[in-house]
Amino acid sequence: MTHHARVAATYGVTVAPIDSDSVRVLLEAIIAAFSVLGGGIAGFSGFEAAEALEEGQRPEVVAHRINQGIGLGYEAFSPLSILALIIMLWI
Repeated sequence: MTHHARVAATYGVTVAPIDSDSVRVLLEAIIAAFSVLGGGIAGFSGFEAAEALEEGQRPEVVAHRINQGIGLGYEAFSPLSILALIIMLWI
């Protein structure tokens, strides 16, 4: 099998060596960031749902309050999840 003279054969050669430890650290950091974000969203939406149910609101109002809690949780915990990602990669 011949190749063009100006094209180097890269078959079987890695362009960037990948260290398995660094991949593991990156995946753990991503999981931590999403865990922080998901926990914040769940906490805010659950709190809004509990308040609405305690007040005896209609199901439509409860659903709206849950959606508001999801939005508030996302706004509040997006920066914290980025911070968690940075901390996990830094350590």
